[in-house]
Amino acid sequence: NREELEIGLEYSRSQDPKDRAVGADVLAQLGWSDRTFLDETVTELIRLLADEDPNVIASAAVGLGHRGDMSAVPHLVALADHADSQVRFGVAFGLLGHDGAAAIVCLIRLTSDMDRKVRSWAVFGLGSQTDADTPELREGLFNALDDDDLEVRGEALVGLACRSDPRTREALLAEWERDVISALSLEAAQELRDPALLPSLTEIHAQFGAEGDDYFKRKLQDALDACRPSTKLS
Repeated sequence: NREELEIGLEYSRSQDPKDRAVGADVLAQLGWSDRTFLDETVTELIRLLADEDPNVIASAAVGLGHRGDMSAVPHLVALADHADSQVRFGVAFGLLGHDGAAAIVCLIRLTSDMDRKVRSWAVFGLGSQTDADTPELREGLFNALDDDDLEVRGEALVGLACRSDPRTREALLAEWERDVISALSLEAAQELRDPALLPSLTEIHAQFGAEGDDYFKRKLQDALDACRPSTKLS
């Protein structure tokens, strides 16, 4: 309600940067899915992107991600090269779900960020949080398959599989030659629904099916079921 809006605005204009960050968090989640007071909160969160404190900027950027208003995109993109990794993470989060060219180009750039968390959320944003499908976006995902981080590679595999990229099968087979099998790679196999993956999935089941946690075992079974020829979509 408006009382909570006024509290959030009061905190966001405090002299204390910790208060301002809390104010951004409050404004970000007013009404949650209903996004009540959208114009007022987005205007204030965009103003906070110019704050002198990186934690405040990061909170405002994440908050704009919760608000989901496209007017914030150019302001977020302008911060993609910020020196603070938390701010760059905020930019990646803030751009989730935006399909416009500026947002996509920025997320592609952040897939090469020096910070693992930034890369992971940027690849997640490109792979799973947008329906956009361009050659540049696919190349960004494909390049992320060389990342040292298991989660980053997994998000890239899911994104390529969702777009039925023809390179996904070989990428999955190569990923499964590594020491650790990720649940995200199994999710990608489920999306791809390729019977050619069945031998490798069956081998994974024989090796790890009884040892994995419940989530891993469920993902493995889902991938096996999806890749059997009788369940492949026509």
